Amino acid sequence: MDRPEELSLMVTGDVLLHPQLLDEAETAAGKSDGNGKDFDFEPLLAGLKPYVQDADVALCNLETPIGTPPYSGYPLFTVPSQIVSDLAAIGYDGCTTATNHTVDVGTKGVIRTLDTLAKNEMFSTGSYKSKKDSEQPPIMDISGVKLGVVATTYSLNGMRADSDWRVDTGVNSSKLIDRAKSARKAGADIVVAAVHDGAEYTSAPTESQRKLGRALASSGEFDFVYMHHTHSVLPIEKYKETWIVYGLGNSVAKHATPTILNREGISVKATFTRDGENWDVSKLQWVPHQLSKAPVAWCQVATTETCVSDADAKASLQRTLKTVDAYGAVDDGLEEWTLP
Repeated sequence: MDRPEELSLMVTGDVLLHPQLLDEAETAAGKSDGNGKDFDFEPLLAGLKPYVQDADVALCNLETPIGTPPYSGYPLFTVPSQIVSDLAAIGYDGCTTATNHTVDVGTKGVIRTLDTLAKNEMFSTGSYKSKKDSEQPPIMDISGVKLGVVATTYSLNGMRADSDWRVDTGVNSSKLIDRAKSARKAGADIVVAAVHDGAEYTSAPTESQRKLGRALASSGEFDFVYMHHTHSVLPIEKYKETWIVYGLGNSVAKHATPTILNREGISVKATFTRDGENWDVSKLQWVPHQLSKAPVAWCQVATTETCVSDADAKASLQRTLKTVDAYGAVDDGLEEWTLP
């Protein structure tokens, strides 16, 4: 089979299940007929589905570990496995798992999360069941195109994993570049960085975040760089011909902290085009969303066909566009993501 000439990758922000989202998913499961699920997250995720299915491959950031009842919220999260099966059901192909909450419930939570992703035939990287797994370059094969995904988190919230290799940690550019080189050596055609870092509830990257993004972009080893963790949207920048998304915001969440910023996020689709043996981002597209209040649902705000009020959608779009374009991304070629 011939390799395709193009590959589109969708990336989205934090999947962070606070207790209200569990309550609403439990209610939704009770309303559905005989689906056999204790929790139903598909109403929460439904708005994402057409975008996920418009990309060749879609990656989430699974912020919290999978657990068993009783589930818990901040500061030590555990969430039900149905979130993974529902992400898979709408078309997600995998998730990064290196976050500040990865070891909230220790090694058992890491392993349970990875087992759940594997059971649903989803790719994962960022945390590992074995040292051998951690040493394997994280590569997805999509119709013959090999996509390397280098993930890391700035912190484990002061906790320690049982082994240094259990979770990819640290925001050292040299370390990440070395991992990208390993992925290239193992055959990756495209390599992207997924970095969990930044200052929460802000609209601009930290100085160290921007320095890291630019170091990765200028290394020649990464074709695309994206970040999450801040629970708010940050700018997009094209630096030395490489796109950097400094903050995707939340994908789904329900924070107690009362700021509109943690109810907003963006989804980004990077289209890579092959030129000989090289792959470059030929098109970068984005769609903004806002999370409705109750029940919480993912609502795009780029068109009038949204699930929040017109006034809220308009204000959210204006606010998000101002942030996203702070470094001139639109003039550099960033496009709106419109569905066919």
